[in-house]
Order: sequence, then C-alpha cells, then structure tokens
Amino acid sequence: MKVIRTPEMLHPILQDCIVRIQNTVINVHNAPVRVFECGRTHDRHNMLIQRGKTKDVFSRHLYNLDNDPPLYGTAVDYVFYDGKWSWNLRDSTINAWYILFGNLVLDACPELQWGGLTRKSTNYCHFELRESAIIENLEKFPCVVP
Repeated sequence: MKVIRTPEMLHPILQDCIVRIQNTVINVHNAPVRVFECGRTHDRHNMLIQRGKTKDVFSRHLYNLDNDPPLYGTAVDYVFYDGKWSWNLRDSTINAWYILFGNLVLDACPELQWGGLTRKSTNYCHFELRESAIIENLEKFPCVVP
C-alpha cells in the first residue's frame, strides 16, 4: 500500500508548516530528515493496525476531502533519511537528530505539537497540528475538527 508523501490532503496550515520546516530547518541545518508520510487512506491505516504498527483506531493522518466540510489530514511524519529510511533509535546519531529536529520544528512552527514530547521515542517522527490552531482558523479553513 502506497505511502503518501505529498501534502495536498493536509490542512492548509500544516502545508505551510511543511514549507517552513523545509526552508528553516532541513535546508538551514542540512538535516537528514525527510517527510515520510502525510495523509493516510483508511485501507493503509487498517493495514498498519493489523501489522501492529499503530494501535490508534483514529489517526490524525486520515483524510477525506470529499466531505463537506473536508476532513484534512493534520499530521505528518518525518523520518531520518541518509540514503535509506531509519527508525533505529539505538543509533546515537539518529536518535540525536530526531531530538534536535523535533525541537527545531517546534521553534519554526509553534502551531505544531511533537510526538517526541510524550517521552515516547516511537513518536519522534510524528508532528500534528494543534487543535487550537485548527479551531482558530475555522472561518478561513472550514473543516471537520479531528
């Protein structure tokens, strides 16, 4: 099942954050981190549940732009990438990059919250739009609030 790495199904504020992250974090710091997954279909999400990769029945990655108002994806995963994807947090260099990257992203995009702040390293790659940012912008971007 295909991983979606393009941001078209994401909330417009999150799309703007992705541009800022690319310009002010990845490019400036030459960070070996890339977008791994943006939106997620229900089929892909169900497959990830079956494989034990997630336990969440509802994911902030899920989207349905056919709804009126739409359900935008409000999460993005950034994964260490140095010629190949790596989640190997036992590697001290990779682990350090995740922590540095997470903190740099929060500085660049205060509209986001970082899964790494939950002190669960498995969430180091996960960023999601704060619900308050969605609600504050409902007039400008009508949508279903996740």
